[in-house]
Amino acid sequence: MVLKFQSYSGGGPTPKFSLFHVWKAYDIINTQGPVGRKGLSQILAIGEGSTRTILDKMIREGSVENTRKGASLTDRGRKLFRASGIFASPVLIKGLTIGDQDCAVLVKGMADRINTGYEQRDEAVRSGAMGATTLVFRNGDLLFPDDPVVPDQADLQPIRALFALEENDAVIIGTAQSYEAAEKGAVTAALALGDTSKPCWREGSTSLISADTEADDLKCLALAVHELVGRMPVTMRSKNQYGVRCEDGEVIDVNYTGPVLEEALRRNSIVRRTAPSGLYRGIPVVVVPIIRRKEAVAVFGVVDITKGGMFELISKSRK
Repeated sequence: MVLKFQSYSGGGPTPKFSLFHVWKAYDIINTQGPVGRKGLSQILAIGEGSTRTILDKMIREGSVENTRKGASLTDRGRKLFRASGIFASPVLIKGLTIGDQDCAVLVKGMADRINTGYEQRDEAVRSGAMGATTLVFRNGDLLFPDDPVVPDQADLQPIRALFALEENDAVIIGTAQSYEAAEKGAVTAALALGDTSKPCWREGSTSLISADTEADDLKCLALAVHELVGRMPVTMRSKNQYGVRCEDGEVIDVNYTGPVLEEALRRNSIVRRTAPSGLYRGIPVVVVPIIRRKEAVAVFGVVDITKGGMFELISKSRK
């Protein structure tokens, strides 16, 4: 699972909005839309200029379209919001929190990024909440991350009733005197997990990339290239293993190969051509091999969904 909102920025030395406001904009438009900019600004409690910045970015990404009634999520926007893996809901759970209002936030697939849970509490407090309690879902039980004792699951039934929990999910419960502050604290803590780095290559690896590098060890590098080329589709594989395919800021395939990737591996050279078959048939592709000892051990591919416009621009810039 990949969190989706890290690419937004408030601009300037002091951002005028946070990632929480981006997430909340998606949430509001998803549940209440269409919504006008002024109304959205009032709900978010930020200026109209900041709200415009968020909406403009969402429109450029194809996540939002403007209608006569206001901003509305597109199919792509709904997909991106679901893929964020962050879902918030009011919860009533006695004896676990200290505030009058609580907000439970499900964070899909992020339990392995949680250490003690104190980090999430601190993030929530910095955002205006009174505190936060973190739980992880492992082997069918909700657990405190730093406690070997399994809590009474009956006490945690309100959380189980809210969410369809799966292995490695996490739940952050923000608490405050108001629900808005509790939600902001818990969601902010959840979003911060997206900034927690994970090792891109396994321990014990003796080289960065080899002919036998597996898809899991290519993900981080492929995603980095994906961002560098403006999130155009990127593919990557090693010589002896199928690889990854990246679109819309995430890895969507970990068992991928394509005809142009295979051609570049055979030829040990850069290949620029229109894909003759496969998922990107009819679309210009450029594939670059990684050469070691005069042999291609892996290949990167960039799919020009502008139908050649990007590659034409690059070619002109070289002249």
